[in-house]
Amino acid sequence: TRVSALAVLVRALVEVCRAHPILNSTFDAEAREVVLKGEYHVGIAMDTERGLLVPVVRDADRKGIVTVAREMQELADAARAGRATPDQLTGGTITVTNYGTFGSWAGTPIINHPEAAILGVGAVRPRPMVVDGRVEARPEAILALSFDHRVIDGADADRAMSDLRATLESPFRLGALP
Repeated sequence: TRVSALAVLVRALVEVCRAHPILNSTFDAEAREVVLKGEYHVGIAMDTERGLLVPVVRDADRKGIVTVAREMQELADAARAGRATPDQLTGGTITVTNYGTFGSWAGTPIINHPEAAILGVGAVRPRPMVVDGRVEARPEAILALSFDHRVIDGADADRAMSDLRATLESPFRLGALP
């Protein structure tokens, strides 16, 4: 199974949601309360001939990176072929959108209602970075988190993004994922 950077990002995001459960929530307007989700169903926004679809990797917290990658590919194939079922396209608790597919480096993702947050990822490109006092080309992607301010405040979102960055930058943290 080919493991894409997006599959790694999805699995890392689930761990960040565990540490910051407010990301994996929804706002119940009628009850005027935040509902924390106990399951981690990650929607993957994708372009198809039928328009934008969001297949859902269910229970992503119980799956390793390779399994997530395989399921993402199966869901993408089904969505693009027009075979995705309603169950495969609903029930997400947080979404990832990869506008980097089209070469865009940055973007502003729009929340997939009723979720409280969506993570956007731009194209992974080599960028000059200072490493141990030397400039080296390293892969970099810009991540953007959009969130419902009725649920999440900026400081909480920033802490979550800091943890996501740390997880993605550490092969030891990623290697410890199931």
